[in-house]
Amino acid sequence: MSRAAHPDAMSPAEPGRTRTAPPQKPASWPSHPRMRVYTLFGWTGVLYLLIGFGLLETAWSLGQGEVVWDAKLASFSHPAYVAFHLLCLVSVVFVAVRFFRLFPKSQPARIGPAKPPPRPVILAGLYAVWLGVTALFVAILSGAIFS
Repeated sequence: MSRAAHPDAMSPAEPGRTRTAPPQKPASWPSHPRMRVYTLFGWTGVLYLLIGFGLLETAWSLGQGEVVWDAKLASFSHPAYVAFHLLCLVSVVFVAVRFFRLFPKSQPARIGPAKPPPRPVILAGLYAVWLGVTALFVAILSGAIFS
């Protein structure tokens, strides 16, 4: 671009017929239950960041030798680690349930000539797959499968 754009270049040619109201915060903003849920959902991202750092630290200790790795594994039994991992589990379940509630609403009204199944059927299928995958991972991690 050879020169700066004119400041009014994107302005409408003539003013609109109605004025828009200035943005304002709702009166019940901090105490509204929906806003608390949104804020809680946003804070789960901080937990995921901490989980990522913990994974990096664990991978780093794996490369430092057997003594450091055994010490890292022993530190996972500390009550603070256990409480953090329980908090992370609750966070993941919270986000998954929110996603499962949103998923049926985002489905198209028609898929070709067929209509999608009702919302309760979609939700039941999502929860069944979730529980099945969870059971599979529990079986693998406990040594019942592939040991």
